[in-house]
Amino acid sequence: MRIDTDALIIGSGAAGLTAALAARSEGLETLIVEKTEKIGGTTAYSGGVMWIPNNHLMEQAGIEDSTLRAMDYLRSTVGNRVSEERLLSFVENAPKMLKKLTEEGYLEAEIFEGFPDYRAEVKGGVLGGRSVEPKVFSGRKLGEVFGSMRARKFSSPVVGTMTELRRLAVIKTNFLGALKSWKVFARAIFGKLFGSEYVSSGRALTAWLTFSAKKIGVGFKLNHRLIELIENDGAVVGARVENHEGVPIDIFARNGVVLACGGFEHNTAMRAKYLGNHAAVDRSSGSEGNEGDAITSAKAIGAALDLMEDAWWAPTFMVPDVGPQIVIFERGKPGQIVVDQRGNRFANEAQPYNDFVKAMFDSLVVDDEMTSCFMVFDQNFRDRYPLATMMPGITPEKHLKSGFVRRGNSVEELAKTIGIEPANLLSTVERFNVMAVSGKDEDFGRGDFAFDRFSGDEIAKPNSCLAPLNRAPFYAIEMFAGDLGTKGGLLTDKSARVINQEGKPIAGLYAVGNCSASAMGHFYPGAGGTIGPAMTFGFIAGMHVAKKHA
Repeated sequence: MRIDTDALIIGSGAAGLTAALAARSEGLETLIVEKTEKIGGTTAYSGGVMWIPNNHLMEQAGIEDSTLRAMDYLRSTVGNRVSEERLLSFVENAPKMLKKLTEEGYLEAEIFEGFPDYRAEVKGGVLGGRSVEPKVFSGRKLGEVFGSMRARKFSSPVVGTMTELRRLAVIKTNFLGALKSWKVFARAIFGKLFGSEYVSSGRALTAWLTFSAKKIGVGFKLNHRLIELIENDGAVVGARVENHEGVPIDIFARNGVVLACGGFEHNTAMRAKYLGNHAAVDRSSGSEGNEGDAITSAKAIGAALDLMEDAWWAPTFMVPDVGPQIVIFERGKPGQIVVDQRGNRFANEAQPYNDFVKAMFDSLVVDDEMTSCFMVFDQNFRDRYPLATMMPGITPEKHLKSGFVRRGNSVEELAKTIGIEPANLLSTVERFNVMAVSGKDEDFGRGDFAFDRFSGDEIAKPNSCLAPLNRAPFYAIEMFAGDLGTKGGLLTDKSARVINQEGKPIAGLYAVGNCSASAMGHFYPGAGGTIGPAMTFGFIAGMHVAKKHA
């Protein structure tokens, strides 16, 4: 069987959807092929935040930024691990991408209020504005397609933007602040009354983009897996895919093929080969279909790879019947610490999640085996903050019975339940409590950085990230080194074209998102540092494909 189109996009996360919108908006017949039965990829599981420096929403809000400032920040952090021209391509095109999507009505977005760059203190960093999030979307607009949109196993009954949900997370300690998120409650009422099917975060982002793609005529084929790329005279002219019945279909693309089908996080053999035995176990929050198909197919025709040893790391709880649950802002809240299996703290708990897992790799390898750690907290913490699908103050009996949550009437009793020497854990807690009262973490500097404080709670004085663990009972949850997806993949140039082993572009082939080697190198610049570049290079790829059509 044969199908012909202008632009073939393989993958339906934010990167692929943006590439499709760009190509179709320029007049190309565009087809998205998705491996699974659901649209949205890993984006649908995410917070849906996009890191877009110097965006037009910042200008409207009176927040200063510039191309030069953003480049200073990336030079200070990414360094020379990624070419200057690729970094500049991102910085220059990211605001263009967001402006086009919003001006064309493809997406409605707003600034994630007050979210600083992960290293706001370095040259070029800012204290807010670069992280942008989608507005809540009514799934009812999608009609029957809504049933084909990817969703997490656990979905919170509360639907709101990340800004709204962050305020609600401290409702027990800042009720007036939480009231600013009144739309969440109105949404819940109207959703029930009118069946609006509101979605937020990553689901909202993929819903907005899918709705817009459908509206302008982008085609979709679900349950079609990439098998191999089709070449002619050294150029990629299409791809062979296989449907759910195992029937091969050759799809020829007159203008180009854009690979956007995720990394290799769920491919056990590739994890072991590239990430090493310390990260070989799959505790990933990435989309289930991400098994390295794009990387394998392009490598087979001579594509170069880069950054294959890295991932978008995130500390992770393994919640029974739910699966991986990443731990982000909770680590910055006062009243908890994270300890190794000897009962010692080993890092600033509040630091960005990618950096925290790197600290886990540095500290938790014992006899060449990766171990886990424990978040330890008291009843005050449990009463005040949501954690691992649990609402504040409510610890389901099933989590205690399964051992997911451990509890003890004293620190020493808790230590016994998690296999830690009681005296060691008690000593750690006592030292931490003294520092918490003083407001200065002398060991790891928790609360010294802008992102730490953003994750904290203003109720804690003088340091929003610190409070003593002093109210029984005490709790612990085991925490693992997990990831949001892999970071390494196909090496691309400033136009998202795949580069071959000789350093030259492969005609007709583009790669964006997590199947490409990240333009952020080994760094994570801020909230949305995965999705922002993925969508930007998706936009670049779609527009570049369209140039051939002109």
